[in-house]
Amino acid sequence: MVALCPSDAEILSIAEKLPTAPRLLVEVGRLMHNPRVDSDEVVSVLRQDPQLVAQIVRMANSAAYAPSEPVGSLEQALAFIGFSEVHRLVGVVATKQMAEQMIVLYPIDVTKLRLHTLFVAVLMEEFAKWAGERRHRCYTVGLLRTIGMMALERLAPSLAGIPTFFESGETEIDAWEQKYWGITNPEVAEKILLHWGLPSETATAIRHHYRPGNRFNPIIHLLAIAANAATDRYYGIPGEQCYWKLTTDNFERAGLKLEEFHVACEKAQRKFAQLKIAVA
Repeated sequence: MVALCPSDAEILSIAEKLPTAPRLLVEVGRLMHNPRVDSDEVVSVLRQDPQLVAQIVRMANSAAYAPSEPVGSLEQALAFIGFSEVHRLVGVVATKQMAEQMIVLYPIDVTKLRLHTLFVAVLMEEFAKWAGERRHRCYTVGLLRTIGMMALERLAPSLAGIPTFFESGETEIDAWEQKYWGITNPEVAEKILLHWGLPSETATAIRHHYRPGNRFNPIIHLLAIAANAATDRYYGIPGEQCYWKLTTDNFERAGLKLEEFHVACEKAQRKFAQLKIAVA
Protein backbone atom coordinates (compact mmCIF):
# COMPACT_ATOMS: atom_id res chain seq x y z
CA MET A 1 0.00 0.00 0.00
CA VAL A 2 1.29 3.48 -0.89
CA ALA A 3 1.45 5.91 2.05
CA LEU A 4 -1.40 8.42 2.11
CA CYS A 5 0.86 11.48 2.57
CA PRO A 6 -1.92 13.95 3.48
CA SER A 7 -1.42 17.60 2.64
CA ASP A 8 -1.43 20.35 5.27
CA ALA A 9 -4.83 21.43 3.97
CA GLU A 10 -6.23 17.91 4.51
CA ILE A 11 -4.79 17.76 8.02
CA LEU A 12 -6.25 21.14 8.99
CA SER A 13 -9.59 20.21 7.46
CA ILE A 14 -9.70 17.16 9.70
CA ALA A 15 -8.69 19.33 12.68
CA GLU A 16 -11.80 21.45 12.17
CA LYS A 17 -13.92 18.31 12.60
CA LEU A 18 -12.33 17.32 15.90
CA PRO A 19 -14.12 18.11 19.20
CA THR A 20 -14.26 21.78 20.18
CA ALA A 21 -12.76 21.68 23.69
CA PRO A 22 -9.16 20.91 22.61
CA ARG A 23 -9.08 24.03 20.42
CA LEU A 24 -10.69 26.14 23.15
CA LEU A 25 -8.08 24.87 25.62
CA VAL A 26 -5.43 26.47 23.42
CA GLU A 27 -7.43 29.70 23.07
CA VAL A 28 -8.02 30.06 26.82
CA GLY A 29 -4.34 29.35 27.45
CA ARG A 30 -3.42 32.13 25.04
CA LEU A 31 -5.72 34.54 26.91
CA MET A 32 -4.10 33.61 30.22
CA HIS A 33 -0.78 34.79 28.82
CA ASN A 34 -2.24 38.32 28.78
CA PRO A 35 -2.05 39.83 32.32
CA ARG A 36 -4.87 42.24 31.43
CA VAL A 37 -7.36 39.58 30.37
CA ASP A 38 -10.75 39.79 32.05
CA SER A 39 -13.40 37.18 32.70
CA ASP A 40 -15.66 38.46 29.90
CA GLU A 41 -13.06 37.46 27.29
CA VAL A 42 -12.69 33.97 28.75
CA VAL A 43 -16.46 33.54 28.96
CA SER A 44 -16.85 34.65 25.33
CA VAL A 45 -14.38 31.99 24.16
CA LEU A 46 -15.88 29.18 26.23
CA ARG A 47 -19.45 29.93 25.20
CA GLN A 48 -18.59 28.66 21.73
CA ASP A 49 -19.28 25.22 23.23
CA PRO A 50 -22.45 25.20 25.42
CA GLN A 51 -21.84 21.59 26.43
CA LEU A 52 -18.37 22.54 27.66
CA VAL A 53 -19.83 25.39 29.72
CA ALA A 54 -22.40 23.09 31.30
CA GLN A 55 -19.73 20.56 32.26
CA ILE A 56 -17.47 23.22 33.80
CA VAL A 57 -20.37 24.48 35.94
CA ARG A 58 -21.22 20.92 36.96
CA MET A 59 -17.61 20.15 37.91
CA ALA A 60 -17.33 23.41 39.88
CA ASN A 61 -20.27 22.12 41.95
CA SER A 62 -18.68 18.72 42.54
CA ALA A 63 -17.27 17.36 45.79
CA ALA A 64 -13.80 18.10 44.44
CA TYR A 65 -14.41 21.84 44.97
CA ALA A 66 -17.28 21.74 47.51
CA PRO A 67 -18.73 25.24 47.07
CA SER A 68 -20.60 26.64 50.08
CA GLU A 69 -23.37 27.73 47.69
CA PRO A 70 -24.32 26.25 44.30
CA VAL A 71 -22.41 27.60 41.30
CA GLY A 72 -25.05 28.50 38.72
CA SER A 73 -23.12 30.00 35.81
CA LEU A 74 -19.78 30.06 34.03
CA GLU A 75 -19.14 33.53 35.44
CA GLN A 76 -19.66 32.22 38.96
CA ALA A 77 -17.38 29.26 38.26
CA LEU A 78 -14.62 31.60 37.11
CA ALA A 79 -15.03 33.73 40.23
CA PHE A 80 -15.11 30.70 42.52
CA ILE A 81 -12.29 28.51 41.23
CA GLY A 82 -10.29 31.01 39.14
CA PHE A 83 -8.92 31.19 35.58
CA SER A 84 -6.23 28.56 36.06
CA GLU A 85 -8.61 25.97 37.44
CA VAL A 86 -11.16 26.64 34.70
CA HIS A 87 -8.39 26.18 32.13
CA ARG A 88 -7.56 22.87 33.77
CA LEU A 89 -11.22 21.79 33.65
CA VAL A 90 -11.42 22.68 29.95
CA GLY A 91 -8.62 20.16 29.55
CA VAL A 92 -10.58 17.55 31.48
CA VAL A 93 -13.57 18.09 29.20
CA ALA A 94 -11.25 17.92 26.18
CA THR A 95 -10.13 14.45 27.25
CA LYS A 96 -13.78 13.41 27.61
CA GLN A 97 -14.65 14.72 24.16
CA MET A 98 -11.67 13.00 22.59
CA ALA A 99 -12.60 9.78 24.42
CA GLU A 100 -15.93 9.85 22.58
CA GLN A 101 -14.07 9.52 19.27
CA MET A 102 -13.65 6.06 17.77
CA ILE A 103 -10.16 4.57 17.73
CA VAL A 104 -9.79 1.49 15.57
CA LEU A 105 -6.19 1.40 14.37
CA TYR A 106 -4.29 2.53 17.46
CA PRO A 107 -3.27 0.00 20.15
CA ILE A 108 -5.08 1.54 23.13
CA ASP A 109 -8.75 2.07 23.97
CA VAL A 110 -10.05 5.59 24.45
CA THR A 111 -10.68 5.22 28.20
CA LYS A 112 -7.07 4.28 28.89
CA LEU A 113 -5.85 6.95 26.48
CA ARG A 114 -7.91 9.54 28.34
CA LEU A 115 -6.35 8.63 31.70
CA HIS A 116 -2.88 8.61 30.17
CA THR A 117 -3.18 12.04 28.53
CA LEU A 118 -4.78 13.67 31.56
CA PHE A 119 -2.01 12.43 33.84
CA VAL A 120 0.66 13.58 31.38
CA ALA A 121 -0.97 17.03 31.42
CA VAL A 122 -1.06 17.26 35.21
CA LEU A 123 2.54 16.07 35.41
CA MET A 124 3.63 18.68 32.87
CA GLU A 125 1.96 21.40 34.91
CA GLU A 126 3.83 20.29 38.04
CA PHE A 127 7.13 19.94 36.20
CA ALA A 128 6.74 23.47 34.82
CA LYS A 129 6.99 24.97 38.31
CA TRP A 130 10.46 23.51 38.80
CA ALA A 131 11.69 24.04 35.24
CA GLY A 132 10.64 27.68 34.99
CA GLU A 133 8.18 27.08 32.13
CA ARG A 134 4.64 28.41 31.72
CA ARG A 135 2.31 26.05 33.55
CA HIS A 136 -0.73 26.42 31.30
CA ARG A 137 1.32 25.84 28.13
CA CYS A 138 2.91 22.72 29.60
CA TYR A 139 -0.51 21.45 30.69
CA THR A 140 -1.90 22.06 27.20
CA VAL A 141 0.91 20.35 25.34
CA GLY A 142 0.74 17.39 27.73
CA LEU A 143 -2.98 17.01 27.24
CA LEU A 144 -2.94 17.35 23.47
CA ARG A 145 0.22 15.42 22.65
CA THR A 146 -1.83 12.52 21.20
CA ILE A 147 -4.28 14.59 19.16
CA GLY A 148 -2.37 13.64 16.02
CA MET A 149 -3.54 10.05 16.54
CA MET A 150 -7.17 11.20 16.41
CA ALA A 151 -6.49 13.09 13.20
CA LEU A 152 -4.64 10.24 11.49
CA GLU A 153 -7.54 7.86 12.16
CA ARG A 154 -9.79 10.28 10.30
CA LEU A 155 -7.31 10.84 7.48
CA ALA A 156 -7.56 7.21 6.43
CA PRO A 157 -10.21 7.11 3.63
CA SER A 158 -10.64 3.37 4.09
CA LEU A 159 -9.64 1.76 7.37
CA ALA A 160 -9.64 -1.60 5.61
CA GLY A 161 -6.50 -0.55 3.74
CA ILE A 162 -4.43 0.08 6.84
CA PRO A 163 -3.58 -2.70 9.31
CA THR A 164 -3.89 -1.95 13.00
CA PHE A 165 -0.63 -1.35 14.81
CA PHE A 166 -0.73 -4.84 16.32
CA GLU A 167 -1.38 -6.42 12.90
CA SER A 168 1.31 -4.42 11.13
CA GLY A 169 4.32 -6.19 12.63
CA GLU A 170 5.90 -2.83 13.51
CA THR A 171 7.31 -2.25 16.98
CA GLU A 172 7.52 1.56 16.90
CA ILE A 173 4.34 3.54 16.47
CA ASP A 174 5.90 6.31 14.36
CA ALA A 175 7.44 3.75 11.98
CA TRP A 176 3.96 2.26 11.43
CA GLU A 177 2.48 5.72 10.85
CA GLN A 178 5.23 6.72 8.46
CA LYS A 179 4.74 3.55 6.45
CA TYR A 180 0.97 3.96 5.95
CA TRP A 181 0.34 7.70 6.27
CA GLY A 182 3.71 9.13 5.31
CA ILE A 183 3.63 11.29 8.45
CA THR A 184 3.66 10.66 12.20
CA ASN A 185 1.19 11.61 14.91
CA PRO A 186 3.62 14.06 16.62
CA GLU A 187 4.12 15.86 13.28
CA VAL A 188 0.36 16.06 12.74
CA ALA A 189 -0.19 17.32 16.30
CA GLU A 190 2.37 20.06 15.76
CA LYS A 191 0.62 21.25 12.58
CA ILE A 192 -2.79 21.30 14.26
CA LEU A 193 -1.62 23.10 17.40
CA LEU A 194 0.30 25.71 15.44
CA HIS A 195 -2.86 26.31 13.39
CA TRP A 196 -4.82 26.76 16.63
CA GLY A 197 -2.32 29.31 17.88
CA LEU A 198 -0.13 27.42 20.36
CA PRO A 199 3.33 29.09 20.44
CA SER A 200 5.78 27.38 18.12
CA GLU A 201 8.34 26.43 20.78
CA THR A 202 5.59 24.64 22.69
CA ALA A 203 3.92 22.91 19.73
CA THR A 204 7.31 21.83 18.39
CA ALA A 205 7.97 20.00 21.65
CA ILE A 206 5.41 17.38 20.62
CA ARG A 207 7.08 16.81 17.27
CA HIS A 208 10.41 15.89 18.88
CA HIS A 209 9.46 14.32 22.21
CA TYR A 210 9.74 10.72 20.94
CA ARG A 211 13.42 11.33 20.25
CA PRO A 212 14.54 14.40 22.22
CA GLY A 213 18.23 13.93 21.47
CA ASN A 214 20.33 16.98 22.30
CA ARG A 215 17.66 19.54 21.45
CA PHE A 216 17.72 22.60 23.66
CA ASN A 217 13.97 23.19 24.21
CA PRO A 218 13.30 22.01 27.81
CA ILE A 219 9.63 21.29 27.08
CA ILE A 220 10.64 18.50 24.69
CA HIS A 221 12.48 16.72 27.48
CA LEU A 222 9.79 17.47 30.07
CA LEU A 223 7.20 15.90 27.79
CA ALA A 224 9.26 12.74 27.30
CA ILE A 225 9.76 12.45 31.07
CA ALA A 226 6.03 12.99 31.72
CA ALA A 227 4.97 10.42 29.12
CA ASN A 228 7.34 7.92 30.70
CA ALA A 229 5.96 8.58 34.20
CA ALA A 230 2.37 8.30 32.98
CA THR A 231 3.21 5.04 31.23
CA ASP A 232 4.51 3.66 34.54
CA ARG A 233 1.35 4.69 36.40
CA TYR A 234 -1.63 5.07 34.04
CA TYR A 235 -1.39 2.91 30.95
CA GLY A 236 1.21 3.22 28.26
CA ILE A 237 0.58 3.26 24.55
CA PRO A 238 2.06 0.16 22.91
CA GLY A 239 4.67 1.18 20.39
CA GLU A 240 5.78 4.19 22.46
CA GLN A 241 7.67 2.52 25.31
CA CYS A 242 10.78 2.27 23.16
CA TYR A 243 11.11 6.08 23.22
CA TRP A 244 11.14 6.54 26.98
CA LYS A 245 14.80 6.04 27.89
CA LEU A 246 15.41 8.53 30.66
CA THR A 247 18.93 9.54 31.57
CA THR A 248 20.62 12.17 33.72
CA ASP A 249 21.04 14.18 30.55
CA ASN A 250 17.25 14.17 29.96
CA PHE A 251 16.66 15.67 33.38
CA GLU A 252 19.41 18.25 32.94
CA ARG A 253 18.04 19.38 29.58
CA ALA A 254 14.54 19.53 31.06
CA GLY A 255 15.75 21.73 33.91
CA LEU A 256 14.42 19.19 36.41
CA LYS A 257 16.24 17.49 39.26
CA LEU A 258 15.44 13.91 40.22
CA GLU A 259 14.17 14.90 43.67
CA GLU A 260 11.97 17.56 42.07
CA PHE A 261 10.64 14.92 39.69
CA HIS A 262 9.51 12.75 42.61
CA VAL A 263 7.87 15.67 44.43
CA ALA A 264 6.07 16.72 41.22
CA CYS A 265 4.83 13.16 40.64
CA GLU A 266 3.33 13.01 44.13
CA LYS A 267 1.56 16.36 43.68
CA ALA A 268 0.35 15.36 40.23
CA GLN A 269 -1.05 12.14 41.66
CA ARG A 270 -3.17 14.11 44.15
CA LYS A 271 -4.34 16.62 41.54
CA PHE A 272 -5.20 13.80 39.16
CA ALA A 273 -7.33 12.16 41.86
CA GLN A 274 -9.16 15.47 42.46
CA LEU A 275 -9.91 15.90 38.76
CA LYS A 276 -11.25 12.36 38.54
CA ILE A 277 -13.64 13.17 41.40
CA ALA A 278 -14.74 16.35 39.63
CA VAL A 279 -15.50 14.56 36.40
CA ALA A 280 -17.19 11.51 37.96
